[in-house]
This record gives sequence, C-alpha cells and structure tokens, in this order.
Amino acid sequence: MKSSVTISLLLLSSYTVSSAAFSGQQPESQSRKAFLQTTASIFGASLIGPTQTWAAEEIVIPEKAVVKQAFDEVRYEVTDPNGGVTYLQQKADEKDFAGLMEFTKTYDLELRKLKMGKAKKLLQSKELKEEATGYANGVTFDLIGINRNSRKGQENVDGVNKYIQELRDDANKFLNLESTIKTLD
Repeated sequence: MKSSVTISLLLLSSYTVSSAAFSGQQPESQSRKAFLQTTASIFGASLIGPTQTWAAEEIVIPEKAVVKQAFDEVRYEVTDPNGGVTYLQQKADEKDFAGLMEFTKTYDLELRKLKMGKAKKLLQSKELKEEATGYANGVTFDLIGINRNSRKGQENVDGVNKYIQELRDDANKFLNLESTIKTLD
C-alpha cells in the first residue's frame, strides 16, 4: 500500500513538472520554489508510515469463578494444612533447617511468581497492581529471611518463625485485594 502511494505521488509530481517545463509556463499561483516545497512535502509525507496508536489499558471484567480460583490458590498456600506456609512452620517446629533451606529455594517461584502473579493480573487498577507487587516482593524477602536463618552456623528458629509470620501477613494483605475486583457475576 505504502509503495503504491509513493509511486502514485512520484508519477503525479513528474507529470506536473514535465507539463510545466514543456509548456514554458509556470503555474500562475505557484513559483518553482513553492512547487518544489509542496512536492517535497507530499513525497516526505508518503514515506512516513502511519503511527501505531496504543489504547489505554483495557480493564477486563473477569468472571467471579476465575477470581476465586486464582486467589484460592494463594489462600491454599497460606491457610491449608497441606499448603507451603504450614510446611515451612512444620519444618521450623522440627528445627529441620536443611529442609527449610531446600524448600525456600523453589517456593518463591511457586508462590510469588506463579500463584500470586496469576491473581495479580486480575486486579483492575495500576495502583492495586503496584500494591500487590509490594506484597509479593515482601514474600520474596520473607523467604530470603527464612533461608538466611536456616543456613549452617546461622540456624535461628526464632528468626525463621518471625519471617514465617511476616510471610503470612504479606500473603494475607495480598488476599485482601481480592475484594477490590469487580466481576461479571
């Protein structure tokens, strides 16, 4: 499309130039300088493609079941007896620091990136998404704190318990954002 417009403009301008040159007359309302400026402007404009416009961020209204499922996956990790936070607490109670170290290495990916990330995408404003990111980042730092307090020679069950509680708090604050989502149902 763009090349056909360019060719058409070139043909039009060459026809105008040649007809004016052969007749020995200049168009009455146009000097040669004005004609060249116009032709150059038209030619230049034909080289510039249409600019892509971006719509404002589109707010998607999800179904209630989709929102519930996404946040229930996070809730499971925090409150269920088989969830990851309960597992961390069990390992802390057993003073199984090697188990804590191993679990915290991969749990950030599972909880924060996959489950919290999926739920965060359903939030409908930039401000809420930023708040959710803050809580999710808090979860990462809580897991780092658990890991540091589980390292050989630095084992500290009180420190582990402190960070497990902070992880619960950050995850619960994140879960409270579910009520802000407007759904179809």
